[in-house]
Amino acid sequence: MVKPVRALVLAAGKSKRMKSEKSKVLLPILGRTLIEYVVAALEFEWIERIGLVVNENNIAEIKTVFGKRVDYILQPEQLGSAHAVMLAEPWSKNFSGSLVVVVGDGPFINDNMVRMLIRQQQQSDLAAVFLSAMYDSPPPYGRVVRDARGRVLRIVEEKDATADEKKIKEVNSSHYCFDIKKLFPALARVNRMNAQNEYYLPDVIGILAHGGERVEAIPVDDPFLTFGINTSEDLIAATRELQQRIKRNVEQQGDPPGSPARSYPD
Repeated sequence: MVKPVRALVLAAGKSKRMKSEKSKVLLPILGRTLIEYVVAALEFEWIERIGLVVNENNIAEIKTVFGKRVDYILQPEQLGSAHAVMLAEPWSKNFSGSLVVVVGDGPFINDNMVRMLIRQQQQSDLAAVFLSAMYDSPPPYGRVVRDARGRVLRIVEEKDATADEKKIKEVNSSHYCFDIKKLFPALARVNRMNAQNEYYLPDVIGILAHGGERVEAIPVDDPFLTFGINTSEDLIAATRELQQRIKRNVEQQGDPPGSPARSYPD
């Protein structure tokens, strides 16, 4: 890559819907925590540093998992995903390049997906690019709003979407790659005027697009690659899907499961 790259993992959420006292990102799937799958997808030569945004309740346990392999950014109060990224500004001081931002509860992410985001952002000189997926019956994720020419205009969270917007089948994955020099000025313009009274990171997409910056979404063929764990039912479904994918890989390639990133087809 021409420009340096860093990665930020958002792992400070309160896990309200998991019905567990344990932080969601520390819940196990097939012998690894959710966040280990995510970090494994980022540990390749293009990414020079990885930062984890954590909270006061999970930082100690997460440190026992990763030690000094990553940097830690504390989010004392959970005010939303954009707020989490805002707190990483001192960590990224004097850094100029691409910032990959992913969520810590998406165990199906892999290094091929991350490389695709970075390539697209840098080669096309985009302010932002993110992964999306098409669903016949969309889950409660943010919808990707496009204009008549197919250009991305914004992302609207389901709780803030109109009835027509909820009919949109393309949803946001919450995995992004930004030009970091354009990210933080846009973050400064994010407000909390929404149903959850939070600073939404997806709002940055609309801010950049409205300001004339180039933003794109890359739809992936396999919706499970953008699947996030929000409930205990999601955890069960993800475990079952991972088992099936590992079994298929072993049958097709004769390889043992190996690292999390190798557990999925390219």
